[in-house]
Amino acid sequence: MGLRLRIFLAMMVVVVCALLATGFVAYRHSVDAERAYNAQRLLRKEAALQRSLSYMIDRMGGTVTQDSLSVVFTDRICELADVHSLTFSLYNQLGRLVTTSAGPGVPDSTVALTLPEWVVESARNGVGRTVIPAVKGGTEVVWPLEDDQGLLLALGHVHYDPRVVDAADWRAFLSRLAPVYLMLLLLVGLLALSLTQSVVGPLRKLKSDMQSNPLDRRELEPLSFKAQDEIGALVVAYNELLFRLRKSMEERGKLEREGAWRDMAQQVAHEIKNPLTPLRLGAQHLLRAHKDGAPDFDSRVERFVATTITQVDTLTDIVEGFAMLANDGLATPEVVDARDGLRAVAGLFGFEHVQLVLPDESLWIEVDRNRFIRAVTNLVKNAVEADSTSVVIRASHSEAGVVIEVEDNGTGMSEERIETIFEPKFTTKTHGLGLGLAMVRAFAKGARGSVMVRSQPSLGSCFVVVLPNAT
Repeated sequence: MGLRLRIFLAMMVVVVCALLATGFVAYRHSVDAERAYNAQRLLRKEAALQRSLSYMIDRMGGTVTQDSLSVVFTDRICELADVHSLTFSLYNQLGRLVTTSAGPGVPDSTVALTLPEWVVESARNGVGRTVIPAVKGGTEVVWPLEDDQGLLLALGHVHYDPRVVDAADWRAFLSRLAPVYLMLLLLVGLLALSLTQSVVGPLRKLKSDMQSNPLDRRELEPLSFKAQDEIGALVVAYNELLFRLRKSMEERGKLEREGAWRDMAQQVAHEIKNPLTPLRLGAQHLLRAHKDGAPDFDSRVERFVATTITQVDTLTDIVEGFAMLANDGLATPEVVDARDGLRAVAGLFGFEHVQLVLPDESLWIEVDRNRFIRAVTNLVKNAVEADSTSVVIRASHSEAGVVIEVEDNGTGMSEERIETIFEPKFTTKTHGLGLGLAMVRAFAKGARGSVMVRSQPSLGSCFVVVLPNAT
């Protein structure tokens, strides 16, 4: 769920929760108001009824016998019930019905023939008014009627059906409030859409700019955001960070180039100095022998020429290696059969030292033949110098092209060494430039191929070169 949808839903949930909370409060208020109103109304009607009964008893001398209860009150009880809109009944001291304003025994009657024992006991013990709630949808109240001597005369019983108060109807309240909340929902929805657009829009723009890799652009263009809020501060910080990164990358690239050229210059100077030293010494000895008229001058010249040719070949190898690195192994490609080059390499090291496993069909590739042979030679040379007793060259077809494998059972390499072996200057030998594997990678890259290595310490290594088929 995106940020925009989350903000929108959150605002909608707030409004809906507010509507539900308002409805609940309105409902509770209406219930409490209706309960309080009916309780007060019942008390008023009870008080009025008790006054009427007291007046009747006073007119009869303040006392009425148990046998005359029905005679005295039967004529007046319906009148009192109609005046006060109540169902009124009288019970004797034992809780048995004497008279009532409603016909007892009918299915919808609220009048029982006898009162519960606990209600009668409450009246006898002087508790006074006893409320029996939730009886057939209404409330029943029982209170004792006493004569002028304070003796229990009878038990008055009232059944009160609560009245619904229109002013406290929560449904009517919510029906009047519903249009307001619908309008509020609409306004909040529009506000949420506007707010989410103002928040998510700049973030999407920032994300798009980051995915476009701005550091690769020729000219950096800062993002613009007019509002001076938290998002604006984020955009400003992003622009500042972007410019600092570009400046840091440029400075680091400059330092790396300077350092690389410095290291390469030192390495080239060192490697070129090695073959020049014997040439200089040989020339000085040859000049001294010529001046001294040495009898073996001719043989010395021959040895010097042989040494010169060897050192010139070494210089040529150095130049060729740097040339291959400089142009990523590109030269003059031609379509050749990889098997011929692999046989030439195996023959150079001797078939007794290198095992060759080749298919019967031709393996046509488009490469510079000399550099192909040189790259494979470097791989075999590394394998031979890794204390190997067996070196195997394999070649085969695959969906990716021609696969060439050079496998040995030498010392192998750790994971840390594998990560750096294709870098220039990496070498574990006491001689050489450390450019052999770097030149192999440059050759593979120039031929639109790839090179990888599998190796385990003490188990040997296997270099795999994949070259595309000739088209």
